[in-house]
Amino acid sequence: MCPRLTIRFVTGIVAVLAAPAFQGSLWGAGDWEEEALLLYNSGSPEINELRARSTGNERLKLYARALGQLHVQPMREENALLAKETFDILFESNPNDQVGMASAYYLARINHKHLDQPDLEAARSAYRYIFESYPSRFFGELAFLKYLLIELYNEESTQSVSNRIASLEMLGDQLTIPDMIRGYHRAVGDAYLGYELSYEKAYEHLKASYEIKSSVPETQVELMLTVAELAELFGEKDVAIAALQDFLKAANGDDRRGEVALRIAALNSK
Repeated sequence: MCPRLTIRFVTGIVAVLAAPAFQGSLWGAGDWEEEALLLYNSGSPEINELRARSTGNERLKLYARALGQLHVQPMREENALLAKETFDILFESNPNDQVGMASAYYLARINHKHLDQPDLEAARSAYRYIFESYPSRFFGELAFLKYLLIELYNEESTQSVSNRIASLEMLGDQLTIPDMIRGYHRAVGDAYLGYELSYEKAYEHLKASYEIKSSVPETQVELMLTVAELAELFGEKDVAIAALQDFLKAANGDDRRGEVALRIAALNSK
């Protein structure tokens, strides 16, 4: 295990990552849910195509209706169960088309996030089924990210954290979609950092995540700061400067901008 790293610009990030992980949350890094939904909304040609084609197609119409029921605000279990009935029908009638794959994902998600008493084991098993059944597809790889986070922060697991991560790293090598590869590396890097297992492995994964640019860079600002700090620790000054410059471009209005600019100047003077 490495000595504790002092994060200068992201003073809260290790605490944010570690506290939920060790207090029972299955999500650990709190922005993962939001980031996955951003991917769903902006990064999937398949689901955008389904939306565009929903008029006049009964199967797509049912899917759109179920999706709307699921996301009625405020969220209620009764709405989720109504949506589940439709997703069940759509999945059972054809599990292999786009609607079937999307329905499988939302059936897992309902167990995970939309019930008054979440069925985490059912969600875990369903996510694994989805990514094994639909390799290289958007919802298959998105399901892997959800499975990954459940496994990383599963306090009831009989495996050690290091063994769990090693197993997940082997599965992660199968990903093909850049957004999902970035998400995988970030989750595993955050786990190495949050559990204080290895700063070298944390940097390896977080740098890989950072190098896959996001269409929504505002969601990556904490990653940029962490990569910069780790890069400086390991003597990669150019990487540190680049990550800090990316932060300044993405984080308009962030109160750390002045400190980051000073750090860039200090690194350039070395």
